[in-house]
Amino acid sequence: MTLMTNFDSHACAGKASLQALLNCYLREIDEGNLFVSQTDGCQGGFLELDLGHMAARLRVQIDYFSLTGPHRFGWVFVQNADTADWQAITPSQVIIMLVQECFARTQSANPANLPEFMRRIFNSYDQIEKLCRVMPDQTARQQFLVAEQALLFGHWLHPTPKSREGMTDWHQPSYAPETGGKFALRFFAVDRRLIQEGSARHPIQDIIQDIPNLDALPDVHAHEALIPMHPLQADALLLDEDIAELIRTGQLRDLGQHGPKFAATSSIRTVFSRNCPWMMKFSLPVQITNSKRVTLHHELEIGVIMARLFAAIKFEGMHPEFQIIDDPAFITLRLPNRQESGFEVIFRENPFMHEHGDGIVNLAALTADPLPDQLAMLTDIIMQLAQRKNAPIPEIALDWFDRYLKVVLIPMLDLYERHGIALEAHQQNSLLDVATGWPQRYFFRDNQGYYIAQDHLAQLSEREPSLNRLSSVCFPRYEVNERLGYYLFINQIFSVISRMGRDELRNENDLLVHLVNVLSDRLTQYSGAAADFINYMLNAPTLASKANLLTRVHDVDELQAVNEKAEYVQLPNPLSRIKAAQDRKVSQEKEVAHVAA
Repeated sequence: MTLMTNFDSHACAGKASLQALLNCYLREIDEGNLFVSQTDGCQGGFLELDLGHMAARLRVQIDYFSLTGPHRFGWVFVQNADTADWQAITPSQVIIMLVQECFARTQSANPANLPEFMRRIFNSYDQIEKLCRVMPDQTARQQFLVAEQALLFGHWLHPTPKSREGMTDWHQPSYAPETGGKFALRFFAVDRRLIQEGSARHPIQDIIQDIPNLDALPDVHAHEALIPMHPLQADALLLDEDIAELIRTGQLRDLGQHGPKFAATSSIRTVFSRNCPWMMKFSLPVQITNSKRVTLHHELEIGVIMARLFAAIKFEGMHPEFQIIDDPAFITLRLPNRQESGFEVIFRENPFMHEHGDGIVNLAALTADPLPDQLAMLTDIIMQLAQRKNAPIPEIALDWFDRYLKVVLIPMLDLYERHGIALEAHQQNSLLDVATGWPQRYFFRDNQGYYIAQDHLAQLSEREPSLNRLSSVCFPRYEVNERLGYYLFINQIFSVISRMGRDELRNENDLLVHLVNVLSDRLTQYSGAAADFINYMLNAPTLASKANLLTRVHDVDELQAVNEKAEYVQLPNPLSRIKAAQDRKVSQEKEVAHVAA
């Protein structure tokens, strides 16, 4: 990492923060009055928004209008009721006005939540401003860890994309992914009678011993087990009275920091080392975007059971280009009268040791907005491919998109059709191998990201009987369809389409047409869950989309909500518009042929 020079980090943070909030506002609160020459991906135009709470009107310059993803905005002007003049205003002023309007329009919003929400927005703004002062090393950004640490602006459809309450400025250099910090884990020895653990494969203590360079670790007694901990979480736990009592009575011993240096990945609480065969996911005393990042007790077994299930169904044998990164083990402490002790640790396989992480990037980093005067990673890749092949950029972009659908969409549809399993395949959970420039392999991660259609549960439970315990991941098919539609399409595939459109690699409408054709072709090969899902995606006039702004306005913590569900809104479906146009064309051609006959 190197400090940037001649760079207005405050202006960059203001633009990014306003872009995030305004895109959410247009989707969830008020789409405004749009004035553009065309709506198939265009440059220019503006929109106007009424602010009833202050009798004013905003006029927002649109630099790019997207069919699928975030719009790109320019200047914003305000017109008060008592004057006809339009005055330019700063991003901070616009943010304050929009937040106040959100609460004024949302009848179920509690006004007492407004100060906290405003604080989170400006906490995110402040984090972006500070991170913008640091330039990521661009020489190797197509590597797993570098891509994990490259999300300077956060989730493109979240009003507080980089809010982190509970992580101080002096924590950031060590524990924030964007700063490139590294740290050793803190180890504890604990009385085995307090341990709860589970594993689909190896004994937990053997897994922990796989962590290299533990030679200097103090001896662990025969009646004790070893447990690693994130240093930030360890500091918080040692202030807990129950934990202090365990230490006082000798049931828990703090062994200090040992082993290799780990670094935070994009989720912050999952850590990675090139030399360790396991990543580890911890609870953290930090509230990030919608939730405090704690691992709930019922989540611990999900990874173990799903690892056993995927081993039983052998799905990867059908699609070697598609891989589930298992979370096959966990360990925690059982404490009286507490569901969670804070010591919850999930072990994740690490297929990216040493050079195996070269070319592996998460979709969020691939499609993210770049810093000024830089190219988005996807744009850079496609332009290099076009130069290498001496081919037109739009041709390469369409070819890249088609290959991407083959390694991501097609296997996921097959998985849903055959087994009724859907994946919460949002950008951050999705990793792509682009070592050659072209999409070659897809990796899915996160044990919280599984949905099982209820009508497949009996069949799957025959393969893995413990699946019956996972009621939290089983839903009616219509609800699985909605969630898969949001995470796989709106959050992931549409972000690829939008990135290509914004950077003039390929017109968004062309890519949507190609996507509709791919789905229509697959529909002829399915008759079960995937067919039901494709019909929803092609024909529903609206699609269910996660409403991060309303979730924040209502102060909902997703991890604590029923079924860990945020609020959703219905958005116009760009695929159904194209499918309807294709159907009309086919109908007209048949009518012409009939008349001619």
